[in-house]
Amino acid sequence: MRRECIHEAGHLWVAYQYRPSRAISICISRRTKIDVQTGKQYVSLGEAVTFDFADSNPKVLVAIRAGGLAAESLIYNEPFENLMSNPAVRRAVKGDTDNARQDLENARLLFPSSSDEEFVWLFRMGFDDAVCMLRGSQDKLLRIANYCLANQNRDIAMAELVDKCDL
Repeated sequence: MRRECIHEAGHLWVAYQYRPSRAISICISRRTKIDVQTGKQYVSLGEAVTFDFADSNPKVLVAIRAGGLAAESLIYNEPFENLMSNPAVRRAVKGDTDNARQDLENARLLFPSSSDEEFVWLFRMGFDDAVCMLRGSQDKLLRIANYCLANQNRDIAMAELVDKCDL
């Protein structure tokens, strides 16, 4: 659960750094959801809610989507290639990568027929941007993660995190 907290903290903190009003809330809770593409159920352990402006820069959206993986990379000292070559990690970040792919397709930077290699290259750029934004914020990520771990099963507003985690 701690890793999930760090992951979700990464999404929220990247969104907050782009614009504080983008970071809405975070919740660490085991929930069954439906994959919108496949219609299959899956279990989610956490969710960071961020606001995507209608005219959002796709580069920003992809960095926010990759922020969870970037936080894991920094905290656990694991490079992108190792994380993405791990089938368990790829399954865990499927929602993030599906959303990033959709953002890129909506911006016409990627097409439905684009190869996985093209997508991974663009996602990697978002990951690198997120790592740059999170570097030096490991203590904040850990404070957010610890607070979320202690307050599972409820939505925690960003304002509460700012206050309680001394952000």
